Amino acid sequence: MSSKRSPDFVLFVLTVALLVIGVFMVYDASYARAGVKLGDSYYFVKRQGMFAALGLAALFGGMNIRYWKTKSLANWFLVASIVGLGLVFVPGLGVNVDGATRWIKFPVLGRFQPSELAKIGLILYMAAYLTSAGKEIRDFKKGFFWVLVPLVPIMGLIMMEPDMGTTIIITMTVMVMIYMSGARTKHMLSIGAVGLLFGGLLIATSPYRLDRVISFLNPFKHYFGEGYQVCRSLIGLGSGGPLGVGLCEGREKLFYLPAQHTDFIFAVWGEETGLWGTLLVSGLFLAFGVKGLMVAHATKDTFGRLLAVGISSLISGQALLNMLVVTSSVPATGVPLPFISYGGSSLILNLFCVGVLLGVSRYPVPVGTRR
Repeated sequence: MSSKRSPDFVLFVLTVALLVIGVFMVYDASYARAGVKLGDSYYFVKRQGMFAALGLAALFGGMNIRYWKTKSLANWFLVASIVGLGLVFVPGLGVNVDGATRWIKFPVLGRFQPSELAKIGLILYMAAYLTSAGKEIRDFKKGFFWVLVPLVPIMGLIMMEPDMGTTIIITMTVMVMIYMSGARTKHMLSIGAVGLLFGGLLIATSPYRLDRVISFLNPFKHYFGEGYQVCRSLIGLGSGGPLGVGLCEGREKLFYLPAQHTDFIFAVWGEETGLWGTLLVSGLFLAFGVKGLMVAHATKDTFGRLLAVGISSLISGQALLNMLVVTSSVPATGVPLPFISYGGSSLILNLFCVGVLLGVSRYPVPVGTRR
């Protein structure tokens, strides 16, 4: 039998620290826009505060779930994820914003982004499948091929929205889980090559994606087009210097930088806190990822270990991709910064994921099993 442990305290503190920074930065980055366009400077931060409270409730709920009992629900989570992604295309339910249909609108609750649920559903399904597959994952026909099958409908629906950023994050997370389950390197490289080829075809056949790649090569040459957002982001980061211009003193958020309280909030933080501030947040996410992998390493249960790997990779990988986009290290794609960017679906479900991860840290060996 296994005795219950206390949840990983460092992991909890890291999450709360990022959450506190996030709620403050949503206010800081949005008050001017909210005041002018909505007549309430506190509009976004009030909603983010509500999302944070709901997210913390979800965190404590997830932490108290005996995670190994969710293994039997993995298939249902996968089906729910696919259905949710399909509902965004139903007239009257789906919400289109700036040419992307990624949300479902509910009368009271507002908008919900099914792709956030799909991330959790796929992690749960993959952890369950890979646990059952065992060593067969090293055989392409018996194990490796079949683990990729659920990716097709999910990736297809997300790309139809379109949402390249979420597609990249989910694919990366699943590949890490497959690799950590013992898959052969040559199989991973083969799928990676196919993925790169497919991604290249998507870019070549999509004018707006091709424009983003071209503008990425020289954003200031395309300042008045596709490069504008990245240019303003770089201007903000450069203006911050080593120490920043001071909290609440940034200028880019004053109607220069688009998506200043969502996908590009890291640029506002960098302008106001400087290099030390960006290193602080980067360090917090790095520590989160490392601590999550330490939880996975300490877990004797294969299912729990893969859950921990998937959640850690999802959150830290998404943070890395967001920072790479904001610093123009990769072509622009819409990916929020976990715990910090404004948005209810992402915040609540990410905090729930952390709760599940903390739950894994409480039970290195599931109750009722013997080593």
